[in-house]
Amino acid sequence: MAATIFYDGECPFCTKYVSLLKLRETVGPVALVNLREDAEIRAELASEGFDLDQGMVVDLDGRRVGGAAATNLLAGMSTPSGAFNRLNRLVFDKPLVSAIAYPVLRSGRWLTLFLMGRRTINDEEDGRISRQGLFGLIFAMFSLFHVFNYIFEYTRVPAQWDFLAIFVAALVLLSRPASPRALFFLMLVSTISTIAQAPATSNHTMLRSMVLIGYWLSFFYACVRGLPVASIFANFILAGRGSLLVMYVYGIFHKINTDFLDPEVSCAIWLWDQMLPPFSWIQHPLMDYTAIYATFIVEGIVMLALIVPRARYWGMALGISFHMFLALSNYSAYISFTTLTISLHVLFLSAAQIDRINASSLMGWLKERAQKPTNKLAFLILLFVGGFAMSEGHYNLASLSLLPTVIVVCFMIMREGRDPQSERNQTHSTAAYVIGTFVTALYFVNGALPYAGLKTAQTVNMFSNLRLEGGVSNHLLFTQTPSAFGYLEDVAIFTGQNDDPVFGRYQQTGFGMVYYELLGRLADHPEARVSFTMNGQTYVDVGGADLQDDIEKTLHPAFVRKWFHFRPVQLDRTAACQ
Repeated sequence: MAATIFYDGECPFCTKYVSLLKLRETVGPVALVNLREDAEIRAELASEGFDLDQGMVVDLDGRRVGGAAATNLLAGMSTPSGAFNRLNRLVFDKPLVSAIAYPVLRSGRWLTLFLMGRRTINDEEDGRISRQGLFGLIFAMFSLFHVFNYIFEYTRVPAQWDFLAIFVAALVLLSRPASPRALFFLMLVSTISTIAQAPATSNHTMLRSMVLIGYWLSFFYACVRGLPVASIFANFILAGRGSLLVMYVYGIFHKINTDFLDPEVSCAIWLWDQMLPPFSWIQHPLMDYTAIYATFIVEGIVMLALIVPRARYWGMALGISFHMFLALSNYSAYISFTTLTISLHVLFLSAAQIDRINASSLMGWLKERAQKPTNKLAFLILLFVGGFAMSEGHYNLASLSLLPTVIVVCFMIMREGRDPQSERNQTHSTAAYVIGTFVTALYFVNGALPYAGLKTAQTVNMFSNLRLEGGVSNHLLFTQTPSAFGYLEDVAIFTGQNDDPVFGRYQQTGFGMVYYELLGRLADHPEARVSFTMNGQTYVDVGGADLQDDIEKTLHPAFVRKWFHFRPVQLDRTAACQ
């Protein structure tokens, strides 16, 4: 009986497994062939239909089997001597058990190779891995600015460990933007931070959450199926594209309300008034209406152009330019949102366009300059200056400090990325369509939740002046207040003395708080006391114990409430920009 085992010599599990089997005692001579060292055998087995990333292949007297069947065959042939061989026969000697257990082991093999920085066999010569580079470069910059955003604008100080982890992981990815492992670790710490920092009302945080969901769905699909590492990014692309398109949909739809169209209170005017000079010097009623309606026009054109392959390049160029311009407003630290959206615009580049950019002389020049110590120091200085400006509330100056690092990459994309033919010939796997459809639908439903009365924060609000709380709707299409859920109906207006800092800020600014949010605060801080009026009834110096019945009847578990929250409410006036 002649036996040959074809295995992956780069996989420590495979190598150890083969070495522990005592086949020679039962079948005689056994030939071991490391597939990494024999290209001819790899090609031969592939031509016979074996997927070498799905497991080893066994040749027994000319009959070849692979994957779970190979493991089952080896278990039947191995000697019962030794603890390992007895366990191996117990698990894999039964075809059904072997078929169930083997995919788990195969996923473990894939994950081990990935974490060790070793590619799977089919991925050894796959050039697609470099196509992640542009996205990785800009997403790393976004992650750095995101940390500044939370620490300086949202005053999450002192900086917690998750922010430090994101900052370090972003710097690593910035130095190796095409590295799947560097992107993996940044996505991992970003996911942990998203959970730890919730709730957060920022638009870019929810958009990033959709990106993270799309990435992990693609990652685990590749892990379970044993796919080439390049497929992680390839199957993630449509999820990122869909999320960006949904952002534009609600960036337009939420603003179809009376207050956004009113120059007296419109957020568009607020953003324009706080632009850097000379833009902010242009003050005229015509400019006010231009600022209001330009957002409908620009975002609408960008969205439609990104959908149409022939116009995709121009939609991407306009979208990138539009978001860089928004970052010049001092209204908010827009730079993090800007860089996140730019990273998603990059996903609309075809593989041919990305290859062209990577092969360009400009990219070569950029890589060369990026390695120089003086330029690395200059980048760190820009980060420090931008962070300091943000800490002082000078968000437009922070953008001026940080945008140069982004503009170089965007200029390269616009100059080298024009390739109309490739834009019309893009293909994606079934998995990419499934993942993309799921994430897009999830984000779309999330954006629609205010109209169902479920929540108002993190719903792509986009400074839209939208108001649906307290039985009042200012939306021109959804003129009736939400009725599917009643969470937006009850709004508390604070009175008297409130020592709790959150309640105190609401009272000082005159904002009301959705009752659900108030109950959540009292449940999490039982020592807090509050006085407020709601629906004509007055509550004086009450705490969580006094409202325990409402807390038990109304609130969801704490983990659910992290994603289930509301914006401040203005009951006695129009919904001025917050």
